[in-house]
Amino acid sequence: MVVRKKSVKTNEEILTAVFEALRKGASLFAACQKNGISTKQFYEMTAVHSSFSQAYQMALADYADSCTDNIRKIVAELKKGEIDNSTAKLLIETEKWLAQKACPEPIWTMLQNGDDENDDGRNLKEIVVKFV
Repeated sequence: MVVRKKSVKTNEEILTAVFEALRKGASLFAACQKNGISTKQFYEMTAVHSSFSQAYQMALADYADSCTDNIRKIVAELKKGEIDNSTAKLLIETEKWLAQKACPEPIWTMLQNGDDENDDGRNLKEIVVKFV
């Protein structure tokens, strides 16, 4: 009989899984809980390397950008007559609120201060979150 050891995830693997869950709209608490860490542990891990902190901010910015896509879908449904004006307005306002809550302030501060690249060389000016 072969006994397999339970694989232990590295901090980077855990954080990557948390970031992916955030991109899909999970709360930080839920994403951490799903990956077996507390939010305190998450913040401790992201404080160790600025690249983790920036990856966290990018995940939140990606989620905020997905809210823009959701708003476009709502508008398309409204134009087709699939939903009424009041429902569309409520859904759009909700998506805007979620995007604004997720939109990380440090990213915008970095852009305003002229920092064009993060640690992995990705151009931060590529991040665009549009609010309808």
